[in-house]
Amino acid sequence: MNLPNRIFKIGLLVSFSFLSIQCDDGDSQTETTVFLGLLAADANKRCETKIDASYTSGTYATLCTPQAGPGRFFRFEGMKALGENGYFYLFLGYSQTPTSSTPNASGQYSFVAGKSVSSPNPYVWFRNLEFGNYQGGQTASGANSNAFSLSTEQELCVSFSGNTSAPTTYLWVTGVGGANCKNTATLQKENAIINYVGWPNAENVLSTSGQSFFRFSNVSLLTASKIVVSSDSVL
Repeated sequence: MNLPNRIFKIGLLVSFSFLSIQCDDGDSQTETTVFLGLLAADANKRCETKIDASYTSGTYATLCTPQAGPGRFFRFEGMKALGENGYFYLFLGYSQTPTSSTPNASGQYSFVAGKSVSSPNPYVWFRNLEFGNYQGGQTASGANSNAFSLSTEQELCVSFSGNTSAPTTYLWVTGVGGANCKNTATLQKENAIINYVGWPNAENVLSTSGQSFFRFSNVSLLTASKIVVSSDSVL
């Protein structure tokens, strides 16, 4: 067989194989389209903000918002205490940049985490306008937890769940009780370090139109590498 005929036959075989794949793989193409659509939908519900040298200690900074809506689940990567009395603050439901670490209007909530010189264990708590200042004596929405230590990098995650009444607030730490903040299927009521719903005003619904913000009191005392935000709460 001469070379031109051989090339021609090989070309026919390749073309036939390609057509067979196109004809026989219609279901796979549909599945691929659905899968890619799910990936796009998930991407619309998720965003991340990196904590780098551009952030100035003590400032109230805007947190990214997913295209699908305000954040309800937050994952904090690489959180670590580098000294004593450093604190992190997450703010939800604000229409403008906060000026205080305490929520000052209905529909506003916050999460606080840090390390005090008064205890070897980290302090973590939730608060809103009426209630929830752990350091002021309200311990139900907070914890001075010995379940984990901020002396090494930790991955924490929180969820604000519920749209018709004051939210149930949860805190998990990866590696504690089987929780993995990157796998929400592992996040349960039973392994949450904080599982709190007892706000004094049950009608104080978390605002659905507000922006989220964050603040580190001093990144030389407490820092993190990234905050991942999802518009879907957990539980």
